Amino acid sequence: MNRRYTQPSNRRLENNGIEVPLLAQWLVVFFIIGLLGLFFVYLKNQQHALGEQTRLVEQKMTELRAHHDALNAKVTALTSRGALQRKLDEKYLDLIPITETAIARINPLPNSGEDKTMRTASFP
Repeated sequence: MNRRYTQPSNRRLENNGIEVPLLAQWLVVFFIIGLLGLFFVYLKNQQHALGEQTRLVEQKMTELRAHHDALNAKVTALTSRGALQRKLDEKYLDLIPITETAIARINPLPNSGEDKTMRTASFP
């Protein structure tokens, strides 16, 4: 008998086995890609939320600028010469003249000698 071509009776059938290291490697790759996708979506949502907040702040700043300009115009109108004259005519304001004793006068320093130069302050 030729044993070369005979098969043993308890030989296992060959089956396609799952290569666990390769499968684990691909699962890790897909997991990382999924995490990156979720991170990208999170950042886009944050970007839209911050954009909305920025838009609201800019709108509020525009409103405050308009209000500030209106108040400046009102202050200018209330302090104009015509408005002050009208308040004077209505006796709402009263002007008091400045007395001579309330005015401080500074006399010029005397010239020193014949060359008419100003004397500098010096302490002995």
